[in-house]
Amino acid sequence: MGKEAEQQKWQLVNINAIKQRIFWLQKQPEGIIFSEPSGIHLVTVKKIKNWLILSLLERVTGSQHWTQSILNLNDPLNLALAYTQAMMLGLIWNSEPQKIYSAGFGGGSIPLVLHHYFPEAAIECAEIDSSTVEVAEKFFGIKLDERLQVTIADAREYLELQEPAAKYDLILIDVAFGNGYIPCSFATEEFYQLCRDRLSPQGVIVVNTLRQHGFEAENIKTINSIFAEVYVCRLPVGNSIIIATNNPPLTSGDIVRKAQLLGEDRGFAFPLIDRAYEVVKAEYFVNINFEEVATLRDASIPGSYFNSWLFDIHP
Repeated sequence: MGKEAEQQKWQLVNINAIKQRIFWLQKQPEGIIFSEPSGIHLVTVKKIKNWLILSLLERVTGSQHWTQSILNLNDPLNLALAYTQAMMLGLIWNSEPQKIYSAGFGGGSIPLVLHHYFPEAAIECAEIDSSTVEVAEKFFGIKLDERLQVTIADAREYLELQEPAAKYDLILIDVAFGNGYIPCSFATEEFYQLCRDRLSPQGVIVVNTLRQHGFEAENIKTINSIFAEVYVCRLPVGNSIIIATNNPPLTSGDIVRKAQLLGEDRGFAFPLIDRAYEVVKAEYFVNINFEEVATLRDASIPGSYFNSWLFDIHP
Protein backbone atom coordinates (compact mmCIF):
# COMPACT_ATOMS: atom_id res chain seq x y z
CA MET A 1 0.00 0.00 0.00
CA GLY A 2 1.39 3.39 -0.99
CA LYS A 3 1.83 6.33 1.36
CA GLU A 4 -1.19 8.23 0.03
CA ALA A 5 -3.43 5.17 0.33
CA GLU A 6 -2.24 4.61 3.91
CA GLN A 7 -3.07 8.20 4.81
CA GLN A 8 -6.53 7.93 3.27
CA LYS A 9 -7.15 4.71 5.21
CA TRP A 10 -6.05 6.38 8.45
CA GLN A 11 -8.27 9.41 7.76
CA LEU A 12 -11.30 7.16 7.23
CA VAL A 13 -10.63 5.44 10.54
CA ASN A 14 -10.04 8.80 12.23
CA ILE A 15 -13.23 10.52 11.08
CA ASN A 16 -15.23 7.48 12.15
CA ALA A 17 -13.55 7.62 15.56
CA ILE A 18 -14.38 11.33 15.90
CA LYS A 19 -18.03 10.66 15.05
CA GLN A 20 -18.15 7.84 17.59
CA ARG A 21 -16.77 10.12 20.31
CA ILE A 22 -19.51 12.72 19.73
CA PHE A 23 -22.36 10.34 18.87
CA TRP A 24 -23.81 10.46 22.38
CA LEU A 25 -24.39 14.19 21.95
CA GLN A 26 -26.88 13.57 19.16
CA LYS A 27 -29.28 12.22 21.78
CA GLN A 28 -28.88 15.13 24.19
CA PRO A 29 -31.72 17.66 24.46
CA GLU A 30 -31.24 21.16 23.12
CA GLY A 31 -30.06 23.85 25.50
CA ILE A 32 -27.14 24.17 27.92
CA ILE A 33 -25.69 20.72 28.59
CA PHE A 34 -22.62 21.84 30.55
CA SER A 35 -21.76 24.85 32.69
CA GLU A 36 -18.79 25.36 35.00
CA PRO A 37 -17.00 28.43 36.46
CA SER A 38 -13.45 29.16 35.34
CA GLY A 39 -11.82 32.36 36.58
CA ILE A 40 -14.16 35.28 35.90
CA HIS A 41 -15.99 33.23 33.25
CA LEU A 42 -18.65 30.61 33.12
CA VAL A 43 -17.68 27.96 30.57
CA THR A 44 -20.83 26.71 28.85
CA VAL A 45 -21.62 24.14 26.20
CA LYS A 46 -24.92 24.61 24.43
CA LYS A 47 -26.61 22.38 21.88
CA ILE A 48 -28.78 23.91 19.16
CA LYS A 49 -30.11 21.27 16.77
CA ASN A 50 -26.96 19.62 15.37
CA TRP A 51 -24.60 22.35 16.57
CA LEU A 52 -22.51 22.37 19.72
CA ILE A 53 -21.36 25.78 20.94
CA LEU A 54 -18.60 26.46 23.48
CA SER A 55 -18.96 29.91 25.04
CA LEU A 56 -17.51 32.00 27.83
CA LEU A 57 -19.94 34.10 29.86
CA GLU A 58 -18.68 36.84 32.15
CA ARG A 59 -19.81 35.79 35.62
CA VAL A 60 -19.91 39.27 37.18
CA THR A 61 -22.11 41.13 34.74
CA GLY A 62 -23.44 38.32 32.57
CA SER A 63 -23.45 40.87 29.76
CA GLN A 64 -20.81 39.36 27.49
CA HIS A 65 -21.20 35.97 25.87
CA TRP A 66 -18.27 34.97 23.66
CA THR A 67 -18.32 31.99 21.33
CA GLN A 68 -15.05 30.04 21.46
CA SER A 69 -15.81 27.01 19.28
CA ILE A 70 -18.65 25.56 17.24
CA LEU A 71 -18.92 21.91 16.27
CA ASN A 72 -21.22 20.53 13.59
CA LEU A 73 -22.18 17.14 15.04
CA ASN A 74 -22.99 15.86 11.54
CA ASP A 75 -19.83 17.22 9.93
CA PRO A 76 -17.16 17.73 12.65
CA LEU A 77 -14.34 18.66 10.24
CA ASN A 78 -16.30 21.53 8.71
CA LEU A 79 -14.99 24.59 10.52
CA ALA A 80 -18.12 26.63 11.24
CA LEU A 81 -16.63 29.95 12.35
CA ALA A 82 -15.22 32.21 9.64
CA TYR A 83 -12.26 33.14 11.82
CA THR A 84 -11.24 29.49 12.28
CA GLN A 85 -11.40 29.01 8.51
CA ALA A 86 -9.21 32.11 8.09
CA MET A 87 -6.66 30.78 10.61
CA MET A 88 -6.04 27.95 8.13
CA LEU A 89 -4.88 30.44 5.48
CA GLY A 90 -1.31 30.13 6.71
CA LEU A 91 -1.20 26.78 4.92
CA ILE A 92 -1.16 28.66 1.61
CA TRP A 93 2.43 29.70 2.35
CA ASN A 94 3.45 26.34 3.82
CA SER A 95 1.15 23.60 2.57
CA GLU A 96 2.95 20.60 4.14
CA PRO A 97 3.74 21.54 7.73
CA GLN A 98 5.57 18.92 9.75
CA LYS A 99 5.59 20.76 13.07
CA ILE A 100 2.80 23.08 14.24
CA TYR A 101 2.44 25.18 17.39
CA SER A 102 -0.88 26.59 18.58
CA ALA A 103 -0.89 29.23 21.30
CA GLY A 104 -4.37 28.69 22.71
CA PHE A 105 -6.56 25.62 22.37
CA GLY A 106 -10.15 26.45 23.33
CA GLY A 107 -12.52 23.83 21.98
CA GLY A 108 -9.76 22.41 19.81
CA SER A 109 -11.56 22.82 16.47
CA ILE A 110 -8.47 23.94 14.55
CA PRO A 111 -6.11 21.31 16.07
CA LEU A 112 -8.77 18.66 15.37
CA VAL A 113 -8.85 19.61 11.69
CA LEU A 114 -5.07 19.93 11.34
CA HIS A 115 -4.57 16.56 13.03
CA HIS A 116 -6.92 14.94 10.51
CA TYR A 117 -5.86 16.57 7.24
CA PHE A 118 -2.11 16.52 7.93
CA PRO A 119 -1.42 12.97 9.18
CA GLU A 120 2.35 13.51 9.29
CA ALA A 121 2.27 16.75 11.29
CA ALA A 122 3.05 16.99 15.00
CA ILE A 123 0.84 19.56 16.75
CA GLU A 124 1.87 21.16 20.04
CA CYS A 125 -0.61 23.35 21.89
CA ALA A 126 -0.37 25.48 25.01
CA GLU A 127 -3.53 26.48 26.86
CA ILE A 128 -3.70 28.39 30.12
CA ASP A 129 -7.14 27.14 31.13
CA SER A 130 -7.26 23.41 31.84
CA SER A 131 -11.07 23.38 32.01
CA THR A 132 -11.44 24.23 28.31
CA VAL A 133 -9.19 21.30 27.37
CA GLU A 134 -11.33 18.98 29.48
CA VAL A 135 -14.44 20.32 27.75
CA ALA A 136 -12.83 19.83 24.33
CA GLU A 137 -12.06 16.20 25.13
CA LYS A 138 -15.51 15.49 26.54
CA PHE A 139 -17.72 17.32 24.05
CA PHE A 140 -15.78 18.33 20.92
CA GLY A 141 -14.31 15.08 19.63
CA ILE A 142 -10.74 15.73 20.78
CA LYS A 143 -8.48 12.80 21.59
CA LEU A 144 -4.90 13.65 22.44
CA ASP A 145 -2.15 11.35 21.14
CA GLU A 146 1.51 11.38 20.22
CA ARG A 147 0.84 13.85 17.38
CA LEU A 148 -1.63 16.12 19.17
CA GLN A 149 -0.52 17.32 22.58
CA VAL A 150 -1.61 20.09 24.93
CA THR A 151 0.44 21.59 27.75
CA ILE A 152 -1.33 23.65 30.42
CA ALA A 153 0.88 26.72 30.47
CA ASP A 154 1.19 30.33 29.42
CA ALA A 155 1.63 30.01 25.65
CA ARG A 156 4.43 32.58 25.40
CA GLU A 157 6.37 31.04 28.26
CA TYR A 158 5.97 27.62 26.64
CA LEU A 159 7.42 28.92 23.38
CA GLU A 160 10.30 30.61 25.20
CA LEU A 161 11.21 27.32 26.88
CA GLN A 162 11.50 25.37 23.63
CA GLU A 163 14.95 24.66 22.23
CA PRO A 164 15.91 27.25 19.58
CA ALA A 165 16.64 24.39 17.19
CA ALA A 166 13.02 23.18 17.45
CA LYS A 167 11.53 24.96 14.45
CA TYR A 168 7.83 25.16 13.63
CA ASP A 169 6.41 25.39 10.11
CA LEU A 170 3.20 27.00 11.33
CA ILE A 171 2.53 29.02 14.49
CA LEU A 172 -1.06 29.91 15.36
CA ILE A 173 -1.80 32.61 17.91
CA ASP A 174 -5.38 32.43 19.18
CA VAL A 175 -5.28 33.66 22.76
CA ALA A 176 -8.16 36.12 23.08
CA PHE A 177 -9.80 36.08 26.49
CA GLY A 178 -13.56 35.87 26.83
CA ASN A 179 -14.09 39.61 26.42
CA GLY A 180 -12.25 39.61 23.11
CA TYR A 181 -8.97 41.13 24.27
CA ILE A 182 -5.54 39.72 23.53
CA PRO A 183 -2.92 39.84 26.33
CA CYS A 184 -0.27 42.45 25.57
CA SER A 185 2.49 39.85 25.95
CA PHE A 186 1.27 38.29 22.68
CA ALA A 187 1.31 41.51 20.68
CA THR A 188 4.80 42.97 21.11
CA GLU A 189 7.86 43.19 18.93
CA GLU A 190 9.72 40.90 21.33
CA PHE A 191 7.00 38.25 21.09
CA TYR A 192 6.93 38.30 17.30
CA GLN A 193 10.73 38.11 17.28
CA LEU A 194 10.43 35.00 19.45
CA CYS A 195 7.96 33.53 16.96
CA ARG A 196 10.30 34.29 14.05
CA ASP A 197 13.19 32.65 15.88
CA ARG A 198 11.09 29.52 16.40
CA LEU A 199 9.90 29.30 12.78
CA SER A 200 11.47 27.23 10.04
CA PRO A 201 12.83 29.23 7.04
CA GLN A 202 9.52 28.73 5.20
CA GLY A 203 7.46 29.13 8.37
CA VAL A 204 4.29 31.17 8.78
CA ILE A 205 2.64 32.83 11.78
CA VAL A 206 -1.12 33.43 11.90
CA VAL A 207 -2.61 35.72 14.56
CA ASN A 208 -6.25 36.14 15.49
CA THR A 209 -7.00 39.72 16.56
CA LEU A 210 -10.25 41.57 17.19
CA ARG A 211 -10.81 45.05 15.81
CA GLN A 212 -13.00 46.08 18.75
CA HIS A 213 -9.83 45.96 20.82
CA GLY A 214 -8.78 49.19 19.09
CA PHE A 215 -5.13 48.28 18.40
CA GLU A 216 -5.36 46.80 14.91
CA ALA A 217 -2.93 49.30 13.37
CA GLU A 218 -0.42 48.80 16.19
CA ASN A 219 -0.64 45.03 15.85
CA ILE A 220 -0.05 45.13 12.11
CA LYS A 221 2.80 47.65 12.37
CA THR A 222 4.50 45.62 15.11
CA ILE A 223 4.39 42.30 13.29
CA ASN A 224 5.48 44.06 10.08
CA SER A 225 8.63 45.21 11.89
CA ILE A 226 9.68 41.56 12.20
CA PHE A 227 8.41 39.84 9.05
CA ALA A 228 9.00 40.73 5.41
CA GLU A 229 5.48 39.91 4.21
CA VAL A 230 2.29 40.64 6.14
CA TYR A 231 -1.25 39.93 4.95
CA VAL A 232 -4.58 40.57 6.64
CA CYS A 233 -7.95 38.86 6.33
CA ARG A 234 -10.55 41.24 7.76
CA LEU A 235 -13.78 39.43 8.54
CA PRO A 236 -17.20 41.08 8.83
CA VAL A 237 -17.65 39.53 12.28
CA GLY A 238 -14.86 41.75 13.65
CA ASN A 239 -11.80 39.49 13.54
CA SER A 240 -8.67 40.49 11.67
CA ILE A 241 -6.47 37.50 10.92
CA ILE A 242 -2.85 38.55 10.41
CA ILE A 243 -0.58 36.27 8.37
CA ALA A 244 3.16 36.92 8.42
CA THR A 245 6.10 35.18 6.79
CA ASN A 246 9.50 35.73 5.25
CA ASN A 247 8.49 33.68 2.20
CA PRO A 248 8.37 35.41 -1.21
CA PRO A 249 5.33 37.66 -1.70
CA LEU A 250 2.10 36.39 -3.24
CA THR A 251 -0.44 38.33 -5.27
CA SER A 252 -4.15 38.14 -4.54
CA GLY A 253 -4.51 35.83 -7.54
CA ASP A 254 -1.74 33.57 -6.23
CA ILE A 255 -3.45 33.33 -2.85
CA VAL A 256 -6.81 32.37 -4.33
CA ARG A 257 -5.30 29.80 -6.70
CA LYS A 258 -3.24 28.19 -3.95
CA ALA A 259 -6.25 28.10 -1.63
CA GLN A 260 -8.32 26.35 -4.26
CA LEU A 261 -5.62 23.77 -5.00
CA LEU A 262 -4.97 23.16 -1.32
CA GLY A 263 -8.65 22.70 -0.56
CA GLU A 264 -9.10 20.27 -3.43
CA ASP A 265 -5.91 18.34 -2.70
CA ARG A 266 -6.67 17.88 1.01
CA GLY A 267 -10.41 17.56 0.61
CA PHE A 268 -11.21 20.25 3.18
CA ALA A 269 -14.79 20.19 4.46
CA PHE A 270 -14.77 24.01 4.76
CA PRO A 271 -14.47 26.75 2.10
CA LEU A 272 -10.88 27.97 2.45
CA ILE A 273 -11.15 29.76 -0.90
CA ASP A 274 -13.89 32.03 0.48
CA ARG A 275 -11.48 33.35 3.07
CA ALA A 276 -8.67 33.64 0.48
CA TYR A 277 -10.70 36.22 -1.44
CA GLU A 278 -10.67 38.40 1.69
CA VAL A 279 -6.86 38.53 2.09
CA VAL A 280 -5.00 41.76 1.28
CA LYS A 281 -1.46 43.00 1.82
CA ALA A 282 -1.14 45.03 5.01
CA GLU A 283 0.18 48.12 3.23
CA TYR A 284 -2.99 48.34 1.13
CA PHE A 285 -5.05 49.59 4.06
CA VAL A 286 -5.35 53.19 2.96
CA ASN A 287 -7.55 54.03 5.95
CA ILE A 288 -4.75 53.21 8.40
CA ASN A 289 -1.85 55.60 8.87
CA PHE A 290 0.85 53.38 10.31
CA GLU A 291 3.14 56.37 10.90
CA GLU A 292 0.74 57.68 13.54
CA VAL A 293 0.79 54.57 15.73
CA ALA A 294 3.50 53.04 17.88
CA THR A 295 5.26 49.71 17.62
CA LEU A 296 4.26 47.67 20.66
CA ARG A 297 7.13 46.61 22.90
CA ASP A 298 7.26 44.77 26.21
CA ALA A 299 8.55 47.85 28.01
CA SER A 300 6.19 50.36 26.42
CA ILE A 301 2.65 48.98 26.28
CA PRO A 302 0.06 51.79 26.04
CA GLY A 303 -1.75 52.40 29.32
CA SER A 304 -5.08 51.82 27.63
CA TYR A 305 -4.07 48.35 26.45
CA PHE A 306 -5.87 45.47 28.09
CA ASN A 307 -3.98 43.73 30.90
CA SER A 308 -4.42 39.98 31.23
CA TRP A 309 -3.92 40.07 35.01
CA LEU A 310 -7.60 41.02 35.25
CA PHE A 311 -8.32 37.38 34.50
CA ASP A 312 -7.72 35.05 37.42
CA ILE A 313 -6.77 32.00 35.34
CA HIS A 314 -3.55 30.21 36.08
CA PRO A 315 -2.18 26.80 35.11
